[in-house]
Order: sequence, then structure tokens, then C-alpha cells
Amino acid sequence: MAQEITGRVMSLDDAGNMEDLPGATVYYQPDKKGGIVGTNGMFSIKVQQFPGWLYIRSVGFKADSVWVTKPQFFHVHLRAQDSELSEVKVVASPGGQDVQSIQSREVLTMKTLAKAACCNLSESFETNASVSVNFSDAVTGAKQISLLGLSGTYVQTQVENVPSIRGLKSTYGLNYIPGTWIRSIDLSKGQSSVVNGYESMTGAINMELAKPDTSEVYFLNAYGNSQGRFEVNQQAAHKFNGKLSTALLTHYSQQAARIDGNGDGFMDLPLFNLINVMNRWKYATEHWMVQAGASYLRETRLAGQNGFDEQQSNRYQVYGFGSNTGRFEAFAKIARLFPTKPWKGVGLILSTSQHQNDAYFAFKQYAGREQSMFGNLIYQSMISNTNHTWKAGASFLYDAYQERYLDSSFARTELVPGFFGEYTLIIPNKFTFVIGNRIDFHNQLGTKWVPRMHAKWDIAANWIMRASLGKGWRRVNPLAENMGFLANSRYLQVGADLNPLEEAWNYGVSLSHDFTIGNRKANLVFDYFQTDFTHQWMVDMETAHAIRMYSSPGVSYAKSAQIEFNYSPLPRLEWKTAYRFQDVASDYWGQNGSLRRLTKPFLNRDRVLVNLAYATKYDIWKFDLTWQWSGARRIPNAYVHTGDAPEVSAPAFSMVYGQVTRQFKHWEMYLGVENLFNFTQPNPIMGAADPFARGFDATMVWGPVAGRMVYTGLRYKIN
Repeated sequence: MAQEITGRVMSLDDAGNMEDLPGATVYYQPDKKGGIVGTNGMFSIKVQQFPGWLYIRSVGFKADSVWVTKPQFFHVHLRAQDSELSEVKVVASPGGQDVQSIQSREVLTMKTLAKAACCNLSESFETNASVSVNFSDAVTGAKQISLLGLSGTYVQTQVENVPSIRGLKSTYGLNYIPGTWIRSIDLSKGQSSVVNGYESMTGAINMELAKPDTSEVYFLNAYGNSQGRFEVNQQAAHKFNGKLSTALLTHYSQQAARIDGNGDGFMDLPLFNLINVMNRWKYATEHWMVQAGASYLRETRLAGQNGFDEQQSNRYQVYGFGSNTGRFEAFAKIARLFPTKPWKGVGLILSTSQHQNDAYFAFKQYAGREQSMFGNLIYQSMISNTNHTWKAGASFLYDAYQERYLDSSFARTELVPGFFGEYTLIIPNKFTFVIGNRIDFHNQLGTKWVPRMHAKWDIAANWIMRASLGKGWRRVNPLAENMGFLANSRYLQVGADLNPLEEAWNYGVSLSHDFTIGNRKANLVFDYFQTDFTHQWMVDMETAHAIRMYSSPGVSYAKSAQIEFNYSPLPRLEWKTAYRFQDVASDYWGQNGSLRRLTKPFLNRDRVLVNLAYATKYDIWKFDLTWQWSGARRIPNAYVHTGDAPEVSAPAFSMVYGQVTRQFKHWEMYLGVENLFNFTQPNPIMGAADPFARGFDATMVWGPVAGRMVYTGLRYKIN
């Protein structure tokens, strides 16, 4: 027979003042039942058995517990946490699903990232089953990610909730975020919260970087590989007192050797020099938290034929590519905290950036300039209790672009004010529902409405189902997002009806189950997502000697299903196996004006990933091995049966990565290999013998361009 435990939870300060503490959580261990404290500080839980522990917690306060032997009324007083926290060592589970998140979200921790060299963001997903990374062409070295079957332009990428890889930065942006700066990566599939903006269409990536108050006093990472690349990363942090701290993060990398493994006369990898520096500050009190920082990077790239020299070669006779990029960014994040009301808060995010890029593809010149400003004001609170919470706010985006290509100039200024609201319903340990809406006013594209919904259902013990539905949209940056297409002799054919708007609905479901095999933990995750475009910018490579750009004339969709199994068969041994299926297709214009539906070129329908990770006791030795199998993919019709590409589809292939790490007291060494079996695409550059002829094309890339690479490095830390 159920009986009732009741009580009142109050905050208690050093002066003896007490105040009701709504929003605190109470949990009765024997019955595994919990509840939320109401606005009057009262709680009530119906229980079946005695005795047992009753746990009381609230954000910003010291937890408390009470031994309960019978039904009765309790007075509980919680004290605020000390402003100075003692050191806590957190041992994270690598690459795990975020059980608490309402979205289908995976967290890549530092332990996950350390399984590979992870020199920058583009190399952070080698052991991840959901994200693929590919070269956009065989000359520039630019990379792009793919999520749910679509390119990274449809993924909202942020650094600590500040917009990051977008605009002109989208060309080489994946290379600009050093891996050692990253503390974790939150990878969400499907629609993200309306609080974060309107550009998420297939998912969101948010990176947390090294913080001034929690980073090592000094950190050094040195790296070198067999292909002539090396880099040095240094981080230093200093606490002035319990409130103010700062950190300086530096990165330098260089590709110094000209490599031509396939003997086609072109460098397999571009030569580059990259310098990236960031300084950030943090000021935290009981009621305020302020973070601010600025960063600057400078990069030069050089590629093309082996004999190309930027100062001496004739660009009409020797094919060369060059790029010079400079970027400045600054941000500020201000939060007003309410220690006795942890459900309440006000936050303001501000950022600004200036980006410039000058490039050439042989005799074809490009110049781009971008100035951006972003602001996001967020207020959150609750209705009655923390079972009903809400967020509301306003955002503003300013983008000014000036671009020049050949003899054409393009300039535009975008102003996008917006407003949003989001409501969350929580039935503890059973169901969570979030519904959000935002409306944005684009000065060129008009008013846009973005509805989004998320749900999480705890079906049974260790069974969780998630669902999401929503819309996203974006304004296309045609040159920056397709820079690799300039590395060919095709001409650009732009349709007169071209609409720069892309808009899509995305919906999906995810089911996860935690269980044991014997006495060892296992996890199974299945998800399915579909993206249906209402407006899409088509980049059509199906016509010989031309790249056509036009608005989608019909249906365009992307379907993605994935199943992932995680298991620890032995102590300190982790095993991940995943299979992904993708069906991505669009209607294209045919030569005679008819429509034809084609699958997306260069996209593998099937992908398998297996990762094994083993660590000896105390992590003194760590061993990691990853196998990726990529299925066949379609080659654009433009070159099928021409002799240059005799096959309709590119073959399936495997990639193997491995790494061994030895840890010492303050430092560790690692040795690894990528592309162990040295598989490369045999003809990544078509017409390489005569790059100024009509048949030259470096954009038909479907596999690895460079062969086997061995690397080594060390990490040194002073905590």
C-alpha cells in the first residue's frame, strides 16, 4: 500500500536567512521515484517500502540526504555551493550517447578524440559512425563533412553556441579548428533548438574548447607525419584569483613536402602554413559569468603541378593554385545567474568576425571579403515548477559579402532580426516534450517561420525513444561553398530562375537500449532520419564540360538509417560496430527539358565502421584500431563511357586506422597509421596531363587521394 513522504525544501545562507527553493529534485532510492519541488517549496512522493534514503539536490547547492523509516514530513535546508570548488577528476565514457538529452545526441569526449591524431576538426570523426569527411577536390585540400547524407553546409556548426563554420569560412573552416583546443564535441542529428538559430537542417555540431579556469597550466602537443606535415600546439592558463582567469591557445602547422604518389604530375596534398592564436578570459561570481575572447589566423596554400612556383611559373603554362586567408574573430558571453533560483537565467551572446581570402586557380582569380556580427539574447524561467520551463529571446545577424571572380563582382548585405520561444514539459523519468517556434525577417528573402518539436519517451527500464520534427533554412553562398568546382576547365552555367534560398523539413526517430551480456555492459542505438527539401540549390555535374546551377525543379530528399552496437566484452576493452544506409536523390533537368531522378553522386549508400579500443590498467598503454568500409557510389553521368571514367560507379573500398599511446606521469607519446593498406583512387584528376584542355577536372573525387601515412607525436601537461 502506497504511503506518502512530504516535506519542504528551503535555501539557507550564512546569515541564517531561509527561502523556499522551488525546482529542487527529490529522489527516493528504494522505489526509484522522484519529484520536483513546487513554487511553495513543498514536495510529495508516494512510496511503497521503508526504510530508504531520500536524496535532495538543486543546481548551485550542496546535495543532502535523509534516512526515511516511516511516512512523515521533512524540513530540508540546502546551502549554496562554495565559490571555490575542489578539483574533480571526470573519467568520461568515449563516444557515448547523451542519455539525458531530448535530441539524438552523441558526445565525443577528449578520450574519443585522442583515439586518432585529431590535428583539426576535419580529422575528429575517424572513429564516428554518423559523420563522413571527404575532400571536395584533388587540388585545394578543402574538406567537407557529410551528415544524414547531406554536406556540412546543412549542419549548423558552432563553437560554444557561437556560429562558426559558415559564410566564406565554409571553404576551409574544418581545417581551422585545432583538435587539441577541443574538449568535447556535441553531435546532434535532426533539428536543433530554435534558440540556436534557423540554419540547422540535418543536425548540429557544437564544440567546447579549453576553458581558462579548468585547463592545464601548460599543455604542449607536437606532431609529425611521413608525408611532410608537422604541427605544434601550446596552451597556457592562469587563475588570477577565484573569479578571474585567462588562457592563451596557439597553433602552428605546415605541410612542407611535395608528394605525388600516383605520378600524375600534381601534388597529392597542398603545401600550407597555418598560424592560429586565441586569447580568452573568464570572470565568474555568484551572480554573473562573463566570458570573452579573440582569435586570429593566417593561412597560405599552394598546390597544382609539381613544378609550379608561385613567383616564377607562368600560370598559363604551368597549372597552380594559391590561397591566402586572414580571419579575425571576437566574442563575448554574459550570463546573469540567480543562485537561489537555478531555473532562471538571462544570457547574451555576441560575436563579430572579419574574413578575407584571395585565391587563384591558374589564371582564374578569386577575392572574397566578409564582415559578420551576431547577437543572441536568451531568457529562461519556469511555470509553477521545473516540470514546465520556457525560453524566449531575440537574435540578430549581419553579413556583408564582397566577392570577385574573373571579371564579375558580387556584393550583398544581409540583415536578419529574429524572435523565438520554446516550451518544455517534463514528466520525470517518463516523458519530455519540447516545442519551439521562431520567426526571422531576412531583408532579401522575406519573413521565415521555423517550427520545431522534440520528444523523449522512457519506454521502460533502459529503453529510450526520441522523435523530432522541424524546418530549417539558409541563404546559399555559391562561390565559397563550391570553391572546389573551380579546379577544372568546366564553365559555370547559372540558371535565370536561381533562388538563393534553401529550405527543408527534417523528421526522425531514435531508439536506444542499454543491456548486459553476461555481466558486461552493452548498448544498441537505431535511428532513422529523412530530409525533404521544399527549395534547394542544385549543383549539376551531369553535363560534360559544364557545371549547371539552378533551383530544384522537383523532388529532393535524403534518407538515412543507422544501427550502432557498443559493447565492452572485457575490462578496459571497448568495441563499436555500426552500419549506415543512405538514400539521397534529386530531380535534375535533362538535356531535352525533361526531369530525371538521380542518386547523389559520390555518396556511398552503405558504410560499415568497426572500432576496437583497449587500455591497460591506469591507461599506461592504449591501443586503438578502426576499420571503415565504404560501399560503391555513383559517378556523374558527364563522364560515364567517355574513356576517362569507364565505370558507372566507383568501387567499394576499406580504410584502416591504428594508434598506440604510451602514457607517463606528465606526458605521453603516440604512434599511428592512416590508410594502412595504402588504397588510393587511381585517377583523382582527369586530364592531368593537360590541365589547360577542356577535359581537365579535379573534382571527380570519390576516394583517398594520398596513400599510407605514418605519424607520431607527444603530449606534455602541467596540471
